[in-house]
Amino acid sequence: MARLYTDQLAVGYGASPIVKDLTLTIPDKQVTTIIGANGSGKSTLLKAMTRLIPYTSGHVCLDGQAIQTEPTKKLAQKMAILPQAPEGSEGLTVYELVSYGRFPYQSALGRLSPHDYDVVNWALDVTQVSAFKDRAIDSLSGGQRQRVWIAMALAQETDIIFLDEPTTYLDMAHQLEVLTLLEKLNQEEGRTIIMVLHDINQAARFSDYIVALKDGVITKTGTPEDILTKDVLKAVFHIDAVIGKDPTNNKPMCLTYNLLKGDN
Repeated sequence: MARLYTDQLAVGYGASPIVKDLTLTIPDKQVTTIIGANGSGKSTLLKAMTRLIPYTSGHVCLDGQAIQTEPTKKLAQKMAILPQAPEGSEGLTVYELVSYGRFPYQSALGRLSPHDYDVVNWALDVTQVSAFKDRAIDSLSGGQRQRVWIAMALAQETDIIFLDEPTTYLDMAHQLEVLTLLEKLNQEEGRTIIMVLHDINQAARFSDYIVALKDGVITKTGTPEDILTKDVLKAVFHIDAVIGKDPTNNKPMCLTYNLLKGDN
């Protein structure tokens, strides 16, 4: 049985439906990326699946249990979420922020155990931020800060990590750095990664499974080869794409595209 899935999930803000009766199974121990045009419901779906926002109907189930019935700390021991624009790091050092990832395991006294310290140090090492663990978060570059937030998510010791546009505002080198780190965590640590990306070529390069959304409805799911096709990109983004092969990994990639004229 799949560990994580949605069943007829509907999410809306007020009277406006954003995600509509969406049923989706997330492959375990793989990298899944959600793509779609602006306003398609990508971030809304991610937030609903992590209980950051309520849903109006349907279910999100993890390990056979509806997540809305799970105690918050227990759920936080199973899934971690890195939002699109993380906040709340002002005045904190790198080490202090990463140690917050141990909150789901702390007692009422809030003290870190020897195991907590070991996990925090491991998370700092694997994300390569140990060298500046005593520096203030605000003094770091965008790529460094993103790695620190990922370290905090890793410190939660969850099997599942959600990331909402983890490459936003980063330059090309830092984008590659973050995505390569996530790929490594999946391949070497067996973590299930679910993320939202805008760049379809990055999605194809780093994903095992892609979910293409349009207007809150799934257009198609599958491998990068299933999704990066002229027909799917036309339906999702309303573009006429030229598809080729990435010479470094033989994955499909969008070489160029033109806007389609007329209605969808």
